[in-house]
Amino acid sequence: MSVLQELQEAVGRVARDVGPSVVGLGRGWGFGSGIVTGEGSILTNAHNLRRDEVTVTFADGREATGRVAGVDADGDLAVISVETGPAPPVKWSENGTEPVVGTPVFALANPGGRGLRTTFGLVSATGRSFRGPRGRRITGSIEHTAPLVRGSSGGPVVDESGRVLGINTIRLEGSLILALAADASLRERAEALA
Repeated sequence: MSVLQELQEAVGRVARDVGPSVVGLGRGWGFGSGIVTGEGSILTNAHNLRRDEVTVTFADGREATGRVAGVDADGDLAVISVETGPAPPVKWSENGTEPVVGTPVFALANPGGRGLRTTFGLVSATGRSFRGPRGRRITGSIEHTAPLVRGSSGGPVVDESGRVLGINTIRLEGSLILALAADASLRERAEALA
């Protein structure tokens, strides 16, 4: 099997396995994407939300109205409470398996509920920092090359096994993406917000 065939199969497998856990927020070009983290909970970026309620579009096309359960504006995280139905929660990367430069990654999004996008890239840097929505410096981010369209923030970046390594947050020049690292701290904050 050629490298391109293996890559094609990997992208398809990640889309099939992780795609049902990725949701769209808003409508059309809408607000962004999010991930199902547990029954009744969607994790996304705080900058994706404009009000206390948001339309959530699931992979099967079902729409529901979600309410903001908690917001960490300094960390650019938010949790939405909504009936998740059969949508499965994502699988997190295991503690201590942080990506290194060159790690193959897959980025997923459902921008504004317009359908799943799955792209391939490589980790280009780790330990990056940026300013959050309120100007606070956020450290420890993952920079990767998997291209994403507008409305993709809040979607996951995963490894080849479909385990979440980060939450896509900012598009940089040169089509690079910064993702909040899905480390133990992020997961603890997400649980607290829920």
